[in-house]
Amino acid sequence: MANEIFIIKERCTGCGSCVKVCPVNCISMTDRAKEEGVRWKKLAVIDVNTCVFCNACVEDCDRLFNKTKEKMPNPDFFHAIVMKKEKVEVNIDTTAYKGVWCFAEQRHGQLMPTIFELLHVGKKLSLDLNEDLSAVVIGHDVTQYAQEIIEHGADKVYVIDHPIFEHFVDEVYTNALTDLIKQEKPNKLLMPASIIGRSFSSRVAIAAQTGITADATELSINPKTRMLHATRPSFGGNLMATILCEKHRPEMATVRPMSFQRAEKQSGRKGEVINVKVDLSKWNIRTKFVRYEAEKKEDIDITAAEKVVSGGRGLGKPEGFKLIEELAHTLGAAVGASRPTVDAGWIPYKHQIGLTGRTIRPKLYFACGISGQIQHLAGMSSAEVIVAINKDTECPMFKLATLSVEGDLYELIPLIIKEINKIKHK
Repeated sequence: MANEIFIIKERCTGCGSCVKVCPVNCISMTDRAKEEGVRWKKLAVIDVNTCVFCNACVEDCDRLFNKTKEKMPNPDFFHAIVMKKEKVEVNIDTTAYKGVWCFAEQRHGQLMPTIFELLHVGKKLSLDLNEDLSAVVIGHDVTQYAQEIIEHGADKVYVIDHPIFEHFVDEVYTNALTDLIKQEKPNKLLMPASIIGRSFSSRVAIAAQTGITADATELSINPKTRMLHATRPSFGGNLMATILCEKHRPEMATVRPMSFQRAEKQSGRKGEVINVKVDLSKWNIRTKFVRYEAEKKEDIDITAAEKVVSGGRGLGKPEGFKLIEELAHTLGAAVGASRPTVDAGWIPYKHQIGLTGRTIRPKLYFACGISGQIQHLAGMSSAEVIVAINKDTECPMFKLATLSVEGDLYELIPLIIKEINKIKHK
């Protein structure tokens, strides 16, 4: 039996409540005022091709029915949405799934360094399981990267190379990776929590009928169960939750970039390259790539920057970021921020560092007016050199910093800029 959902027209009041709760916007209202003998002027219509069968609309309509029932004995309206879902029996032989896989992301023909971070943590998982460590790379003309991936620790590299993969499209990438998963049956699958990784990893998990932990910052293997323990921040970073996937395989997780160091390169390391055949006739492709327009910006990406200057609540006002930007420009650094300044609207979210923002690993980190709460420290504590400027000598950032400077940042930063410019002009 396939999944089915429909509206009982006689019971639908056209109230529109189901439209508001639908997470994929697949419900709309149609006018039926001209129909003879109808009780209500509007009718809910569900696009079954878009519906994900989450049950939100059914629960909402039933809630209204129960609320009305408190006042009326047996209302003949509401309780108007019927959903019939296919029952999927979970009967997976988990012992048939072997190997740790890492997804090697490429953008516009360039291999992203996130694969080296995944290989670092993936290697430990594979050793704990005594299973192979493999990588999957999808794209066009990407076979050239296979040896580099092997030299960073992969035992096997699955190469899915075809012109259709030249530009990232969720649907085609999902089809390719899902087919390979069903064919090869990996035990664990790690993907980067990048824009691309986050975009299609959930699609892959659904298509492969498995679970996924998003934005993991810690990964380990339980020696008794051999299951993946994926830990991620929850409730705004106030709690850490460890997620398990007991009955499905592969166990999947997206890994926050910069959470782990990169695997070291071993030149000349040997491994197996497996070229995967692509059969487009098996896929019903409904989307296509139209064009790519690069974002016009002068900002340095904080996730890739070797130097970062960040401002916190100690700035006291949004204009304080002009001083932070001036110091960053002088150093050739990226601009970062703590969560309170982003929440206050002083600076866009893309600059936020911490559990609920970006994780960075720069060589030099300036923390200006940042007290150093645990959520922020989790995003930048791996920096090689940390310089903290703050009036509060008891703040947590001072305990972590390589160099701590007590004082008013509005007095100190201009002096630092002045001294740097002197050195530059010598």
